[in-house]
Amino acid sequence: MVSQVKKESFLLWITGLSGSGKTTIGRAVYQKLKSQNLSIVFLDGDSFREILGNDLSHTPEDRIKNAKRISRMCNFLVKQNISVVCSTMSLYKEIHELNQKNIDNYYEIFIECDMEELIKRDQKGLYNSALNGNVKNVVGIDLPYDEPKNCKLTIDNSKKDNLDKKVDQIMDILND
Repeated sequence: MVSQVKKESFLLWITGLSGSGKTTIGRAVYQKLKSQNLSIVFLDGDSFREILGNDLSHTPEDRIKNAKRISRMCNFLVKQNISVVCSTMSLYKEIHELNQKNIDNYYEIFIECDMEELIKRDQKGLYNSALNGNVKNVVGIDLPYDEPKNCKLTIDNSKKDNLDKKVDQIMDILND
């Protein structure tokens, strides 16, 4: 049984490529934390774009703008004593460094998954469309991804198994 987490607000920044399982894991962590009556919000990168009206494309410049928006929103919430579980791609190291520098109680979790498995999962059809030359600006295909180097935890999610164990690993870092 995982103990109750500390009451200070925090940001769990869960990052990985499309299809890695970051949203599934993030939602499960959020539900577990919410059951402890924490003041907490779940943010997902795709949902965040929709909330703000999808005014940005997926070019590298617009991806950075969006990531900075998400970072600022998370920082705002943490400063209001609201914890955040944020599942987002955040593909550039400058965003990770921005968060580390500016957000108190920042925990970065990298959800790792090999490309072969991501292509199999490809629910949105992104990878196959990019591999066929129909779509551009797909991270991991024609856009590079800066894997986090200073993350608090890396979880291999190449197999969609042991969700509870993966959630408990994240809960454990909140109690260190």
